[in-house]
Amino acid sequence: MTIVHVIPFLWSGAGRVVIRLCEAQRRSGHAVHVVTSVNSRGLSDWQPHRRAASRLGVRHHRIDTFDRDPASFWPATGAIGDLLNHLRPAVVHAHAGVPAAAVAMAVAGTTGRPAIVGQLYSWGPNRPAWMDQMDLWGFRNADAVIASARAYHHLLAAGGVEARRLHLVRLGIDVAPEKNQSLRPRPRSGPRLGFVGRIEPRKDQRGLVALLSELRRHQPAVTLDLVGPVADPAYDALVDADIRRLGLEGHVRRVGQVRDVWRHLRSWDLFVSLSTDEGQGLAVLEAMSVGVPVAARSAPGIEDYLEDGRTGIVLRGTSSKHLARALRLGLADVPVLARIARRGAAMVVRRYRWQETIARVEAVYACAIDDAKRRRRT
Repeated sequence: MTIVHVIPFLWSGAGRVVIRLCEAQRRSGHAVHVVTSVNSRGLSDWQPHRRAASRLGVRHHRIDTFDRDPASFWPATGAIGDLLNHLRPAVVHAHAGVPAAAVAMAVAGTTGRPAIVGQLYSWGPNRPAWMDQMDLWGFRNADAVIASARAYHHLLAAGGVEARRLHLVRLGIDVAPEKNQSLRPRPRSGPRLGFVGRIEPRKDQRGLVALLSELRRHQPAVTLDLVGPVADPAYDALVDADIRRLGLEGHVRRVGQVRDVWRHLRSWDLFVSLSTDEGQGLAVLEAMSVGVPVAARSAPGIEDYLEDGRTGIVLRGTSSKHLARALRLGLADVPVLARIARRGAAMVVRRYRWQETIARVEAVYACAIDDAKRRRRT
């Protein structure tokens, strides 16, 4: 069958999920297309994701489903309608609220409409109510909707998405055996902390820098690696300014976007996240999978699997002094930290396998196709 994925940008964890889905679907013999904005309002696709799609034989189409301005949204809706009329897909998988709304509007009243599967990863902070309502309208008009975090599953239900159309699907990871081997400990003067994520306010890298400064009052040799591309240049400048102001130039390593995140993960003593919101926290799960203990805020997405003292250390509060104390206690108790790391790795293997994700998504597609058929009959 023909499957069309519509996503504002091929970037970050959501973009990686789309590429992995395309890979599995192409392997199953499906014709797969991806629609992205390419670039809009200063944001753009990540080229490694685009190249991966091309290698898989996935056809790419450019339609802006990021810009909500009516002058952009309505032409995009018309372009999506024309594309779907030409491709006649069985399933359109809309990865965000704007694509879901645009696709639902584009096929409204048409005969032989495809099944629409919406997917909500996360919503950023400080969203206006009209934006939430626009996205919820799109999801309510999909034949099936996927959420990967319980918090967003509840949000969709409260927003009017019918229970029978709502599916909780964990986004698994696929760790090759060689990636699941911890690096041998290297002699170094102090603990190395790390975080993976786009440089943007909701990831709170400024909080991590402040936390490091406080932690170094008691452990002067501790260092921090920040891995991930810049999503917000203004915020990135503030992160750099904080590093200079606190005299941390030699203690914070700005790594940027990397091709092999595993090499960095496996070199850390502790993965630390102060994110206030995650679709699921794939980087957190990847750290756990290679035996790196995790300390994180219990944010939406992460709260589904981070159990304090069992699979990780839950960081509470906002005070750098309080957070640093929690990390000092955690780092000091090596046997407990090792047990937490083992339990975290076992939990990922047990609950977050990529093959199970594929099977669940295929089942959601089947439900959506059946529901679309019922809609056509009525």
